[in-house]
Amino acid sequence: MYLPLFLTLACLSTCHSFNEHGKVYNASDDCNFLQHIKVSMELKKTGFHRELVTTIRFNNSGLLSKILLLYSWPKDIYVDPFQLASLGDQRNWEMLLDSTIDLETPAHKSSGFVTYLFPHLEQLPSAQVNLTIPIHGRYQKPSHHGNALNSVDIHPPSLLLWAIETCNNLSSFTTTVVVAPCTANNSSTCQWIEVHPQQQPDPVTLELPVGDASLVIPVCGGTLLVTIICTVSLSKSAWARTYEIII
Repeated sequence: MYLPLFLTLACLSTCHSFNEHGKVYNASDDCNFLQHIKVSMELKKTGFHRELVTTIRFNNSGLLSKILLLYSWPKDIYVDPFQLASLGDQRNWEMLLDSTIDLETPAHKSSGFVTYLFPHLEQLPSAQVNLTIPIHGRYQKPSHHGNALNSVDIHPPSLLLWAIETCNNLSSFTTTVVVAPCTANNSSTCQWIEVHPQQQPDPVTLELPVGDASLVIPVCGGTLLVTIICTVSLSKSAWARTYEIII
């Protein structure tokens, strides 16, 4: 009586595996969802203040317990830690910066930096992750060659996965082990698996206005001249008013 039941349960445990969300996947599929991960980026808004939207599409997201996106930013871009803190619950991610950000430094006196972005998986759809990061362009060094715009490339982030619990054939995929912070609190480091999508997305380009250095002398001269004229005019008016009061 119990033999058929035992064989049925044994077959089910062999043919299927269950993730923490209760979804069922074929054991033969293990890590095949890694082949279908796609990362894309899009810039929104205009000017110096933009939004970078990163979209990650994948199958069987239940196999993932954590995702980490590692961004390497060029020196022409910065993120505002105070703005990020003010967003609070409006964002579906947490971010850790690898260095202090100076908001006022121009691009030619700055250096690139790295951020670690941790999405809140419990707040995200099962097949697509949309992450919006407010970014800002730094002021560019004036050009002596008449360049009106400077093109800045933002490369796609590295996609790191942690704790792929049912993945038994990981060695058959192109991956790299990376040591990175476990959480945005940066209290400890963990080993993450960097996934290399089959189709690498192209970087997005941000164009920032550049000042014309040849106009420095005319602008400074004109400003000085206007300042002198206004100062003389105000001085004459003040003197005339003072003279009337004395008389």
